[in-house]
Amino acid sequence: MGFTSQDDLITKITDDGQTDTVIFQKTLPATGTAGAWTDLSDGVGIPVAPTYGASDLTFTSTDDTWSEGVSWTGGDVDPATKHFLSAGACVVAAAGAPWFLMAVDQIGYVKLSGTNVSTTGTKTVTMTAISNTSATVDRYANGEGLRMYMSAFGAALGANAPTCVVNYLDTAGNAGATTSFTSTASATRGSIINTGAAANKFNPFLALAAGDTGVSDIVSVVWSGTAHASGTVILHLVKPLWTIPVPATGLYTKMDFVNAIPSLRQIKDGANVKFIMFQTGATTSAGTIFVDFDYAYGGS
Repeated sequence: MGFTSQDDLITKITDDGQTDTVIFQKTLPATGTAGAWTDLSDGVGIPVAPTYGASDLTFTSTDDTWSEGVSWTGGDVDPATKHFLSAGACVVAAAGAPWFLMAVDQIGYVKLSGTNVSTTGTKTVTMTAISNTSATVDRYANGEGLRMYMSAFGAALGANAPTCVVNYLDTAGNAGATTSFTSTASATRGSIINTGAAANKFNPFLALAAGDTGVSDIVSVVWSGTAHASGTVILHLVKPLWTIPVPATGLYTKMDFVNAIPSLRQIKDGANVKFIMFQTGATTSAGTIFVDFDYAYGGS
C-alpha cells in the first residue's frame, strides 16, 4: 500500500520508526574488465561471500533468509509495503572510473561446474516455474520483469570462449531463448561473462526474445564451439531495482529516491538485495566498494 502522502512518510519515519539503513561493503576479488560488469557478491566484506553450495543444474531460490548471506532489510511487513528512500555509493580504486552500481533482487541461481562448464552440449536445468502465489520465490508474479546474467565464481574461468544459449520460458510459460552470447575466455573471478565491449555481448542482462517481459523458468544452458577449459559459473535470476553513478574514485554519490525518478522503488517481502557494477576501465583488484541505502515501510 505504501505511503499516502509526504506527511504520512515523515510520520512513518519519525514517529513510528518504520525505517532503517543497510550497509554493503566489498573488496573486489580480481581486476574488473574494462567495459564489462562484475558481480560483487563474490568478494570479502558485508554480507559474507556466498558459497553457492547447491547441486549443479538445480535452480536454488534465495530470499532474505538465505543462509549464505544477505543484506537484511527488516523482514516481512505485509500488508504494508517497503520502499527505498535513498542510496549512496563510493568506489576506491586506482583505475576503472567512472562506475555504475546497480541494485538487483536475486530470486535464485543455477550453478554449473566441472564438466558442465568444460564440455559442450545441452545442460538441462531442474526448476519449478515461477508462479503467482504468496511464496517468496514468486514475489514477482510469473517472473514478470526478471532478467538473467552469468558470472564466473570462485576463480578465473579457463581458456576458450564458447558460444552460450540459455533456454527459458516467458511469463506466460511459452518457450523462448536468449540471443546467444560469446563467453569470455579466462574471465576473472566475479566477471559477468555475457558482458563486455566485444561483439555478441549483452550488458548487463541476457537478451530476451522479442516481446518477452520476464522469465518464469530456466530450461537449459547450451555451450557450443570450444568449451572453457575449467571453472564454475553462476546463472543468476534477478529483478533490476535501480542504478546510481560513481564518477570518480573516492567520491561518495547519494541519490534521492523519494522526489527523483525512480521514486520509492519497492523492496518486496523476502527480497535478497545484491549489487553488480559496471566499470569503464579495468577496476583495480582489491578496490573497495561501499554502498548504503535507506528504506521505510508504510500502509499498515
